[in-house]
Amino acid sequence: MASIAANKRNGTKIGVSTIIFTIILLLGAISMLLPFVWMILASLKTNGEFLNAFKWLPAAPQWENYTRLLFPEKGHPFMLYFFNSVKVTGLAMIGTVLSCSLVAFALARISFPGKNIVFGFAVISIFLPSQVTMIPQFLIFKELGWLGTHYPLIIPAFLASAFGIILLRQFYRTIPKEMDEAAKVDGAGWFTIYSRIHLPLMISPLITLAILTFQEKWAEILYPMIFIGKNSDLWTMVLKIRDLSTGQYNSRPELEMAGNVLLVLPVIILFITAQPYFVKSIATSGVKG
Repeated sequence: MASIAANKRNGTKIGVSTIIFTIILLLGAISMLLPFVWMILASLKTNGEFLNAFKWLPAAPQWENYTRLLFPEKGHPFMLYFFNSVKVTGLAMIGTVLSCSLVAFALARISFPGKNIVFGFAVISIFLPSQVTMIPQFLIFKELGWLGTHYPLIIPAFLASAFGIILLRQFYRTIPKEMDEAAKVDGAGWFTIYSRIHLPLMISPLITLAILTFQEKWAEILYPMIFIGKNSDLWTMVLKIRDLSTGQYNSRPELEMAGNVLLVLPVIILFITAQPYFVKSIATSGVKG
């Protein structure tokens, strides 16, 4: 009887702790979703309703806010800025994944003099603030005549990033070296080993790097604002949204919220679609071959 009572007491404790933990998770999830819900509701308000911070729900959803944003009476249609964002982000993703996978493969699988020094510089460069390299980059791009173009936002991605190199290098190191030796016996070169053996095994980390690059480049505002400048034909979505709040349409914050909704949706869709690969790469990151 005493053991049954003890089991009941233990079961009650486990049940209460589970409920408390679930409530805490729900509260955390609600607190993170509230800003996104407010942004959607604010994008459907009139100008007068938006200025009333205590009124969450619009009296009548103003779906025409999205129509006015996508097809303005003056200026370029919003789809132009969407296309520019897709162009810059897509090419940056391709460049980052391609260059980082090549550099990380060389640092992880090929022995050459100074390899550890090169990797050390890659690690150190992560700790450099972006403000340190911003002015040298600006001067270089100015001499090349790239200011006012998309080149400063795309070309550096094809020169690899320190974070991507370190991330992929750790995954390359988990692949058994016997696979490389067996391929060499069959007469395969390093590029063949890279493309036919390692890349198929690196799908998950490569997709993870692509997602992280997309998240970084899609809503980036500082570098596009500096390197593109006032050339509105090349503006990305985030620059146009900024212009809605600081330019001639500064009295229409509801259109700015509608733009933010359109800016966030592709990130959510991409993350949901690629989540299995993202989780798989995290789950296997601690496995050593």
